[in-house]
Amino acid sequence: MLEPTWTALKHHKRVHQIVAVLAAFGAQDVLLRLGLGRLLGESPAAGDVPPQDSTPQRVRLALEKLGPTFIKLGQILASRSDILPPHWISELESLHSSAATLPWSELEDQVRDDLGCELDQVFAEFDTEPLAAASIAQVYRARLLSGEAVVVKVQRPGLRRKMSADLQLLEGVAMLVEENAALAHYQPRQMVRQLARAMLEELDFTQEGQHCDRVATNFVEHPQIAIPRIHWLHSSERLLVQEFLPSHTPLERQALIEQGLDPSLLAQRGAQAFIKMLLEDGLFHGDPHPGNLRAMDDNRVGFIDFGMVGRLDERRRLEVMGFMRAMTEGSTEALVAVLIDWSGEQVRDLSAIEQAAREFMGRHGGKALNMSAMIEDFLGLMRAYQLLLPADLLVLFKALITADGVLTRLDPQLDLVATARPAIHKMLKEQFSWKLARRLGLDGLELGRGVAVELPQLTRLLINRLKHGVVDLRLDMPGVERLEKSLRLASTRLSLALLISALLIAFGPQIAAAGPVWQGLSVVGWLAGVATVGGMVAFVWSLFKRS
Repeated sequence: MLEPTWTALKHHKRVHQIVAVLAAFGAQDVLLRLGLGRLLGESPAAGDVPPQDSTPQRVRLALEKLGPTFIKLGQILASRSDILPPHWISELESLHSSAATLPWSELEDQVRDDLGCELDQVFAEFDTEPLAAASIAQVYRARLLSGEAVVVKVQRPGLRRKMSADLQLLEGVAMLVEENAALAHYQPRQMVRQLARAMLEELDFTQEGQHCDRVATNFVEHPQIAIPRIHWLHSSERLLVQEFLPSHTPLERQALIEQGLDPSLLAQRGAQAFIKMLLEDGLFHGDPHPGNLRAMDDNRVGFIDFGMVGRLDERRRLEVMGFMRAMTEGSTEALVAVLIDWSGEQVRDLSAIEQAAREFMGRHGGKALNMSAMIEDFLGLMRAYQLLLPADLLVLFKALITADGVLTRLDPQLDLVATARPAIHKMLKEQFSWKLARRLGLDGLELGRGVAVELPQLTRLLINRLKHGVVDLRLDMPGVERLEKSLRLASTRLSLALLISALLIAFGPQIAAAGPVWQGLSVVGWLAGVATVGGMVAFVWSLFKRS
C-alpha cells in the first residue's frame, strides 16, 4: 500500500491533471468502477462534453487529451476483446487516427542533433510538411544527396521522460486496482508492464529498424513482397531514415483497378505473406492497418512501419496452427485442448467450456470461415468465461482481425484460414520428418557432448571431496521417519524376545519342577504351556491381520 501512495505523492501534479481531465470529460465514473474514488478528492466539475456521449467516447477523448502514454494504453486496451465488450473496442480503436501536428521549428534542433550535422549535408531535399503525425512521431518526405527518395521518422521531443513518469504512476494505480478482488483477475499490473515494454521498445527506433531488416531477410526470396531498406548511417534512437515505397493505400478496390492493379492478387499475396510471418518466421507485423499495408506497381505488396511487431516461438506457432486446424476441421476436442493450453489454471468448469466450444463450432463450422467474425466470437467466449489470453496471442488476434479487414476489402471472397492451410500442412510434415528426428538427435548429441566434456572435471571434484571427507549425501524419502520408528520398535521387541528366551533356557527346568504336580507336570509348567500356545495364536493372527 505504501508504494502506490508514495508514487501518487511523487507525481501529485500529474495525478491532479489526470483527474482533472477525466472530470472535464465527465469520465469520473471510470475511477469509481475501478475502486479509485479516493483519487477524485475535490475534482473539478464535468466540462462541456455533450451528455449524449457514451462512457467509451468520453474515456477515448480523455485519453487523447492526456497524451502519448495514455493513447498507447487505449490502443493496447483496444486489443483486449477478451475483457472489453465490442462497443468499447470500436471506440478505443479510433485512437489509431492522426494526432495533432507539431510545427517543424519544435523538431528541427533535435533532428540536427541526431544527424550530427546540418540537414543539407545529408538531404538534397526535405519537405517540412509532415506526411503523417502520430502520438509518438511525425513522418516527413525527403531525398538523400544520392537522389534516393526516403521517409524520415522523427520522434516527438521529451517523450521518454514524460512516459517514464506516467508509467510509474500507472504501475501504482494498477497496484491499487488489484486490491479489488473482482478486478485482480484481469491482472492490471501485468497489463501495465505490457504497456511499458511496448512503449519503451517503440521509443527506440533502432528496434523498429532491426525488425524491418529481419522481416526483409525473411522475404528475400519473395520479390512480390516489398520491405523498406533502412539507412543506418543516418538513423538513431529518435530518428529513422528508410526507403520510400511508391504505392497506393489498399482501401478502394475500384480505385486500384483503375490504376491497372489486380486487387484479388494483391489480397492473396498479402495474406500469404502474413501467414508466412506467423507460422514460419515467428515475427509478424503487429498493426497491418491500411496505412501500413501498401499496394505497389506490378501487384507487389509493401509492409511499412514495424514499430509494433508480434513474436511467436515454435511452441506458440504450433498452438496457433492447432487452433486454425481445429477451425478448418470443425474439431471441438481440438478447440477445447487449445483453450486449456492457453488458459491453464483459469479453467474451472470444463464441461461448460466443452459445451461452449460445441456451440462455437456450430456457428462457424461447415462453411467458409470469416476470420474477423470467428476471432471476435472466440474472444467473446473467453470474456464470458473469464479466461485471459497471453499477451502475445492478443497481439496476434488483433493483427489477424486488422489484416483480414484490409485484405477482404480487396477481395471479399478471401478466406484467410484457407490461405493458411498449405503452411499448416508444411508445419505438420516438418513435425514428423527426418529434420525433426535429426534435430532431436543433434540435441541429444549436444547434451551428451556437454556431459562428456564436464565428466572429468566432475570426477576430479568428487574424488577430491572423498579424500577430504566432505561429501554430503542427502536423500529425500517420504515416510522415512515412520520406517525408522518401526525398525526401532521391532529391534527392541526382538532384543526383549531374545533376552526372555535366554532366561527361560537357563531357568526353565527349575521353574517347571517347582510347585504342585498334576498329570506328571507341575502347575507352573502347565501355565507356561498355555502361555506359549496363546502367544503362537496371537502371532499367527497378527500376520493375517497385516495381510
